[in-house]
Parts: sequence; C-alpha cells; structure tokens
Amino acid sequence: MSEDIEKVLRKAPQPKVPGGLVEKMRSDIVLPRAESKEIGVSDWRPWLRRWLPALSFTAFLLASLVAIATQANAVAELRRENRELQLAASGAEQLQRERADAQTAEQLRLEQLRKDAAEVERLREEIAQLGATTQELASLRTENQRLKGALQASISQPGASSEEDPFGAAQGKAQSIACISNLKQIGLAARIWANGHGEVLPPDILSMSNALNTPKILICPGDSGKTRAASWAEFGPANVSYEFLTPGISETEPPYTIMTRCPIHGHIGLLDGSVQGGAWNRAVQKDGRWILENNASRQ
Repeated sequence: MSEDIEKVLRKAPQPKVPGGLVEKMRSDIVLPRAESKEIGVSDWRPWLRRWLPALSFTAFLLASLVAIATQANAVAELRRENRELQLAASGAEQLQRERADAQTAEQLRLEQLRKDAAEVERLREEIAQLGATTQELASLRTENQRLKGALQASISQPGASSEEDPFGAAQGKAQSIACISNLKQIGLAARIWANGHGEVLPPDILSMSNALNTPKILICPGDSGKTRAASWAEFGPANVSYEFLTPGISETEPPYTIMTRCPIHGHIGLLDGSVQGGAWNRAVQKDGRWILENNASRQ
C-alpha cells in the first residue's frame, strides 16, 4: 500500500517557482545593525545599580568584621585586666590570710607564754609550800623524838607517876603523847592534800590516804574499842578513833579552827597544824565551825 502511495506521489506534477521569489524573500529579510557603544557618563549608572547591593553587603561585612575585631580586642583586654585584678585580689587575700595566721600564731604564743608564766609561778608557790611542809615535817620528827624521850623518861622515873599505879600513869601519859603525835600527822597529811587540791581540805580521812603512811595512826592508843587496820584496803569506819571536823573547807579559814578531835583524851588539832592537848573543854562552835574559846572574841 505504501509503495503504491509513493509511486502516485512521484508521478504528481512538479510545481513551478514564481520568478523573482528568491530576490523578494531576500529583500524582506532585515538584519539588526551593530550598534556602536561609546563610553560616556551615563554608562556607570546601570553598573552601579547592578553592583550596589553586593558592594553594600561587602561594606557592611567589612564594617562588621572591623567592629567584631575591635570588640574582640576590647574583650581580650578586659579579660586580661580581669585576670590581673583576680591575681591581685588573690594575692591580697593570701597576704591577709597570712597576716591573720601570723596574728593567730602570735596570740597563741603569747597565751602559751602567759600559761607558762602562770605555771612557773604556781610551781614556785608549790615549791615554797613544800619547803615549809618539809620544815614542818622535820620539826614534827624532832617533836616525836622529844616525845619519845619524855616517854622513856617518864617510864624510867617511878616517882613521877602515881604511887598507887605508877605503870598505869606512865602508860596513860605515853598514850596521850602518842595520840598528840597521831593528830599532828593527820593534820600534816590534810595540809599536804590541800596543797594539791586548790587549798581545800579533803572531804574525809580516807581521801588523804596517799598522804598518810599507814591507817594505824588513825586509832588512838587509849581507844580499846577500835581495831587498827593493817592496810587501806581493810580500812573502814570502825578503824578510826579521831573526828575530822572540817571536811572540804578552805585552808584560808582562821588558823585556830579545830580540824581534828580525839574523844578519848580531848586533844584537838588546829587548822594551822598545831595540836592542843586536852583543850576540847575550851572549844566553842560558831558559824558551823569549832574554834578555841579564847579566840572567839577575835571574830
């Protein structure tokens, strides 16, 4: 079929071209002329309109960069100054702490010096008191020797005793002398105890056991109703004859205050360490304290 169509088309007559058609078509074609461009004043305006946004953005960007750089320099300078101020403040605080520590150390040193001075003074006073106590102990030993000699003399001299019972009289005198010696030792022990306890006497006899050599001296030789304790572990109320009348009082009380009493012989030991033989009949009570009667008018 297609071949038949092609054969028919080939047999069709060829159209004739009118004369002058080509020339007419060429004359109708108008080509654009090339315009010559001259450089003038008006040529920069389009260029300016075209590049103004880019130039403006560039200028803004440069100005921003300059501002940022300036601010960065200012911030860096401020940070540097801040670090310097912090270092200066830290140094000032450290110096202040060192000064405070030095002042505290100086105060502690001065306080320690004051305590040392007070301790030295206290030790001097204790040494002086111990010296006085030592002298009193020596005098007490001398008195004991004298009493022992008097006892031996009274025993060796029958005429000095009663004619009816010379041995009993000598024995009674010896017991009285030994009782006085016991009271002196008790008074000395109480004063020694007070030296180490703020000048205050002990609350009872047992409290000053460290200052007494033995509890045997707490029994009066004339007290047959009490038994002597062999040691402080065996000591009790039944192993003491003497009355302790000034428990816990200050050693600064009047020296004629009665500290101890023997109910057998009536001997009394005074606060100053002395012993008055058979003087209980002259004792009076005033303000809760027992004192010698002849000293009551001094109050």
